[in-house]
Amino acid sequence: MNVLIYHPRQFGVSSLIYLALAWALLFLPLSAQAQLLPSAIVNPSFETDFKGWSTEGRGQGLAMSSDAASGQAAAKIENKAGVLQQRLQTAGPGTYTLTVQTKGPGLIGVKIGERIVFERSKKHRKFVPLSVSFTLANGESAIMFLGYGGDTVRYDDVSLRLDESADVSPSIARTAGNGMKRLIAGVPPSQNFDLLGWYLSVPTDTDGNGRSDTISERKLAGGYEDKRFFFTAPDGGMTFRVPVKGFKTSHRTKFTRTELRQMLRRGDTSIKTRNENGRPNANNWVFSSAPQAAQDLAGAVDGVMEAELSVDHVTTTGVPHERGRVIIGQIHAKDDEPIRLYYRKLPHHERGSIYFAHERIGQPDDIYVHLIGDRRNGAEEPENGFKLGERFGYRIEVQGNTLRVEITQDGVLRASETLDMTGSGYDVLDDYMYFKAGVYNQNHTGDPEDYDQATFYRLEVSHDQ
Repeated sequence: MNVLIYHPRQFGVSSLIYLALAWALLFLPLSAQAQLLPSAIVNPSFETDFKGWSTEGRGQGLAMSSDAASGQAAAKIENKAGVLQQRLQTAGPGTYTLTVQTKGPGLIGVKIGERIVFERSKKHRKFVPLSVSFTLANGESAIMFLGYGGDTVRYDDVSLRLDESADVSPSIARTAGNGMKRLIAGVPPSQNFDLLGWYLSVPTDTDGNGRSDTISERKLAGGYEDKRFFFTAPDGGMTFRVPVKGFKTSHRTKFTRTELRQMLRRGDTSIKTRNENGRPNANNWVFSSAPQAAQDLAGAVDGVMEAELSVDHVTTTGVPHERGRVIIGQIHAKDDEPIRLYYRKLPHHERGSIYFAHERIGQPDDIYVHLIGDRRNGAEEPENGFKLGERFGYRIEVQGNTLRVEITQDGVLRASETLDMTGSGYDVLDDYMYFKAGVYNQNHTGDPEDYDQATFYRLEVSHDQ
């Protein structure tokens, strides 16, 4: 589940129009379990055009469709201009689940005061249910919205349920890779997070090959932990720690890391980690702008990685341009990196900056994009930066040659940037992608025991196919 403050640009809408609707409600008796509220939504199946819905973008991005989940009609949103909204008639405080039959990449959500809870769907070719859960306190009301998720989407059969026994408040529950759940202290990270889709690099060399150790998907998911570098924090988070001195993944890097590498094969060793000829295979993914032959070879197309974390410690020694600099998320290609997401806090600052680098194949210089603050050694302290130990979230999304990065905190969208990767060289047959997350130290001149550390409370990846 995703929580943030509504930002009109995120959905491509210039403003929200909220209509005060007065409806006579006849709720069925409520039980202690999930109870459908049949009168909570006006015209839930769009059989009477858009009656009861506040519409924006009609005639541009919004239309009716005869391709429906049931009945004769459904709502169709074709571009960013289209948004549907309606105030929900609820039964007071409690936990609710909004479900919408969705065909295509959609985005549904609920606005509660200044908080928004939302979910996205993939490019399904048939109608499937998309749900979002939310909790109302005394005096709170909710406005639902149906929006555009990147391509034509159809919506039908909207329903609302009350579940008095549910506990999905985002303030006390965290997503750990397979649904909402509490994080548990005192257990290996794999008991809180779905780690079968990753392997882990740690700065040790137990096999004596001169390179850092790799912890396989099955070993990682089977309960691997290392109290020095990879362990569960007292609050249940998944902690990554890496010192300046340690073994490295290859001779091509100067820096140590404790970092996850995405493995779409999920422990199926009959699938190689990568193809030696540089072409995609079922363990890696490609952009939808790549040739169809590459998409056919790959395990997935396009992708999203979402994380919530705190950076707990950064290096304070070494040459000035390396101090306090750590990579916390990446998309890695065969040889290059479409994105490296950095956190940097200078030793004399209380708050740190966030920025990303984009590497263009064959070009000598990377593109740097500042999200919060500035990456320079002499930069001023960012007033809106993040302190060590302070939680924030990031979302990295690729659709074709479009890269979008969002930074959030406590449900608030703090920064976002979109980069056009056309011409960067990744939309070819002989390349592939995988996500990385953790701590990739960017300081090799500091004291050997100086270190970077981050704790993750949420880590999820998804793909269109």
